[in-house]
Amino acid sequence: MDKAMQELDPELEDDLLEDLSDTLQGEVVNITQGGAQNIDAQTVTIKQGGVQNVSAETVTVKQGGIMQAEGGSIQVVQGGILLARSDQLNITAGGAMALLATKIQVEAGGAQWMLARENIQLDQGGAGVMAAKNIEVNNSFVGLILARNVGGNVRALFDTRAALAFGIAAGIVGGLILTLRRRDT
Repeated sequence: MDKAMQELDPELEDDLLEDLSDTLQGEVVNITQGGAQNIDAQTVTIKQGGVQNVSAETVTVKQGGIMQAEGGSIQVVQGGILLARSDQLNITAGGAMALLATKIQVEAGGAQWMLARENIQLDQGGAGVMAAKNIEVNNSFVGLILARNVGGNVRALFDTRAALAFGIAAGIVGGLILTLRRRDT
C-alpha cells in the first residue's frame, strides 16, 4: 500500500503545480486556505491563503499574503504584502515591504516604504520611510518622514529638516575627506 501511495504522490504534486501556474480570471475570485500564482479579476478575497500576483479593482486579504498586488482598493487584515500599488490601501495588524498609493491607512502594522500621492495615516505602527503631502502619525516610530504637513504623536529618526541637515553635513564631511586625501597623495 505504501508503494501505491508513493507512486500517486508525484502525480498529485504535478497536478497541484499545474493548478498554481494558471492565471485565475473572473468577476469574483475567492480563495480560502489555498493559493494561486496569478489572479486577474474585479474582486479578489483571500482568507488564510497566498497569491503571487493579483490585479483587481478590490482586493481583500485576511490572514494571508500576497507578493504583488495592484488594484483600486486593497485591504489587508492580519496579513502581509510585499508590494502593493493602489488608490486606497488599508492595513490592519499586518505588514508590508512597499506601499504605493494615493491614500494609505495603517493601524497596528507597518511597512518599510510608504509612498502616497496625498495622505498617509499611521496609528500604532512603524515605517522605515514615509513620503506624502500629508502625514498623520500616532504612537508610532518612523525612520524618515518626507511631507509638507506632519501631525500627531510621532517619533522620527529623521524628519524633512533633519534629513536635509544630515545630507548637507554628510556632503561637507565627505568633501573634506576627499580634499584631505588628494593633498596627501
